Amino acid sequence: MTINSLLQWGDKMKTIQERFYLFGTILIIVVALGLLYQYSYLSTIINRDKEFNISTAREHLHHQVDSKMKQNRQCTVAASQVVSIGGHSDEELLTLLRELSQNNQSLKALYFGDVNNKLIISSGWQPPRDYDLRERTWYIEAVKEGGIHVSDVYIDAVDGEPVIAISSPIYDQNGGLRGVVSADISAREIIKMVEEATIKGLGYSFLIDGAGNIIAHPEYSLQSETDMINIDSLSQGIYAQLVGAGSGQIQTEFDGVDGFLSYEPLEDTDWIIGNFMSMEDFMGNRWDKWEMFLTALIIAAIIFGIFFYLQRASFLNPVANLDRDIRKIDVVEDIGYRLPIRGKDPLIEIRSSINIILDKTKEYFEQTEQDSEEIMAQNEELEASYNQLSAMEEELREQYDLLLNSEEKLRNVLVKNEAIMSAIPDILFIYDKDGVYVDIQGEYAGNLIAPESDLLGKKLTDILPEEIGFLVLNRISKVLERDQMEFFEYNLDVETGMQSFEVRMVKLDERHVLAITRNISDRKEMENRLINLSYRDQLTGLYNRRFFEEELSRLDVERNLPLSIIMSDVNGLKLINDSFGHRVGDELLKTIANVMIKGCRADDIIARISGDEFVVILPKTNEAEAEVLTNRLKKLGRETKFSNEAFPDLELSISFGIGTKHSMDMDMALVFKKAEDNMYAHKLLEGPSMRSKTIETIIKALYEKNEREEKHSNRVSLICQDMGKALGLGEDKIRELGSVGLLHDIGKIAISEAILDKPGKLTKEEWEEMKKHPEIGYRILSTVNEMGQIAEYILYHHERYDGFGYPKGLKGEEIPFISRIITIADAYDAMAADRPYRKALTHEEIIREFIDHAGSQFDPYLTKVFVEELLGYEDIL
Repeated sequence: MTINSLLQWGDKMKTIQERFYLFGTILIIVVALGLLYQYSYLSTIINRDKEFNISTAREHLHHQVDSKMKQNRQCTVAASQVVSIGGHSDEELLTLLRELSQNNQSLKALYFGDVNNKLIISSGWQPPRDYDLRERTWYIEAVKEGGIHVSDVYIDAVDGEPVIAISSPIYDQNGGLRGVVSADISAREIIKMVEEATIKGLGYSFLIDGAGNIIAHPEYSLQSETDMINIDSLSQGIYAQLVGAGSGQIQTEFDGVDGFLSYEPLEDTDWIIGNFMSMEDFMGNRWDKWEMFLTALIIAAIIFGIFFYLQRASFLNPVANLDRDIRKIDVVEDIGYRLPIRGKDPLIEIRSSINIILDKTKEYFEQTEQDSEEIMAQNEELEASYNQLSAMEEELREQYDLLLNSEEKLRNVLVKNEAIMSAIPDILFIYDKDGVYVDIQGEYAGNLIAPESDLLGKKLTDILPEEIGFLVLNRISKVLERDQMEFFEYNLDVETGMQSFEVRMVKLDERHVLAITRNISDRKEMENRLINLSYRDQLTGLYNRRFFEEELSRLDVERNLPLSIIMSDVNGLKLINDSFGHRVGDELLKTIANVMIKGCRADDIIARISGDEFVVILPKTNEAEAEVLTNRLKKLGRETKFSNEAFPDLELSISFGIGTKHSMDMDMALVFKKAEDNMYAHKLLEGPSMRSKTIETIIKALYEKNEREEKHSNRVSLICQDMGKALGLGEDKIRELGSVGLLHDIGKIAISEAILDKPGKLTKEEWEEMKKHPEIGYRILSTVNEMGQIAEYILYHHERYDGFGYPKGLKGEEIPFISRIITIADAYDAMAADRPYRKALTHEEIIREFIDHAGSQFDPYLTKVFVEELLGYEDIL
């Protein structure tokens, strides 16, 4: 061990002492922080539980209020359906509204106001003379929204009850407004739900309307519209934060209390439900953490104090004394110093060892000093020789590095130039002032008019076609004269065929120019394709509306007069799209396009300008000639049959209209409108007939597709007529029942045969597909005006009396009377006939099924009539 080692050891002892103190301090902090972390962790778990309770309470209250609002909206929906049916006198409509009002205690009044300011109200209230319902908020907002509107809460002037109005517009079959149905609903039950809602004994709930007014709050009851309290008065700017933000949670000051606010908008309204819990309830007492921390800190300090006292007495003080004595050692000033030896010192052996080391160190220093003088003399001689060699080596190294650097720069320049030339897709020509090829570089495979060896040294006017040669020579002269870049293009027949080239030419020196030439044939081809695509309809390949408008503007000149336009519209396209999907509709449009191409002349311009509208521009063609062309197109349409895997041949139906411009003072827009008006006039006559033929084709296709469906429909039709007779209905109603029975499953034309003929049970996905057929049938039949009522009966023929049917989930009397009869007839035939997956039920089993499901699946009264009158069973109900 050397003297330096002893001194380093003393430094280490001091470091150990300092680290010991640091360890004690860290130990105190770690213990205190550990206890504080445990407290914070438990506090976080409690806070998360409270946050979960707030969200759960809000969602539960939202569900309650939303369910109540949906129940109230159903009153307006039911009344809207009653009024939409039409055909009721005012007295009958009043009776129906009163019947709908009886089963809902929250419903204060149900009324219908028409566009003529006539009001029919279930409560019997009579409006004053100057009362204009069309200026009422419930009427205006429902018409504006075009659907159900829920008003803000207001106070009923009669009984002081808080009320909301739920209104819906009523339209006739042509889309014209008939009036508005509205229901006045008491908001007291909703307010009570909100005021009584709590969050496990902490916090409270509230409800605000679309204007930010408080509807329900435990501390602020709604007594009149004049004393409504806005939520911004409880927390400045809070309403702006809640509107449009969806659901969420924020920390804010509310009603003078800092707390945690959870909010969620109410569906189909602009109301917002909120829960609030004060921050004190949510976070607990924050001083508990500091008390826990101080307690832990004091305990840790006491433990460390005891430990420090014991260590200091037995270890730290002797080490400190030893460290102090070691630091007195100085081998330069006092080589004879030795550590004092004390009898009770626990480190006495270390002190003795250090003194022995000091004795040996003294001997070593004396010998080293003698050897050092000899070595220094030899070292001076070697140093002189080394300096001479170093100078020579440095000079040689500088010369060698200079040579390597020059060689590397040259190599890099060559490699860079080669890489650039191989990477760019251009050919570099160098011409002299007379147009002679001086040099050719670049990737020019297939792009030269002749091999490179045949070009160099020759004039370009001798190689290139005359027109291109003189063009390039002229540009060479301009570049040398003006010292500016020239840019031009040309087409040249080279080894790979006719190609397009782009040239950028710059001056190299007074006699030479550099021409950078690039093959742009692919770019030119792409530009031409893009231009063509921008003028073509992607579905039919005909011109599009953009091309039509530009071409019509171009042709609208005197030399093309008379200029005729044929407008055409495909009849029944919407029916095809609704019944079989847009893919089949697209196939129909392609067939129509082929008819137009086949029937028109080669120079006629045919365009598809919208979904089902086509137009033909006929320059130098009068009305008579245009009429001949129209008749030819009609004949081709009748002769062309549209076929698809979903149905057999369908006769095409196209409505046409003609407009002709005879003189330049006629406005082309008026000519176009005349053709369009003529087309729509023909469409009014031809459209309904086409739709009826299409429906007949669909029925025929369905029966050919599935013979069992034809037999089933015929049997259901007969059963429906027998039910009509048993119910004592008139002959017209019985005939209507027969028609509905025949058509009730027309929507199955769009259902896969694999599903219709499946021998086993349908999967969930297959059943969902099968359940679409009433809606498909409704869309098919509703396109024909005279079948609108039948379409509605068919839409609801799979509804259940208990409200668990489809597609709308209607309940009881909400289901049309005819639809309830079809439900029974359809079910009977299904049970009485063999199916791929089961045998037919017996007569007794069928009766039992009807008895068991009367009032749930079937109308109990109609079930009683059917079982007693048609099945001959007396003991029912």
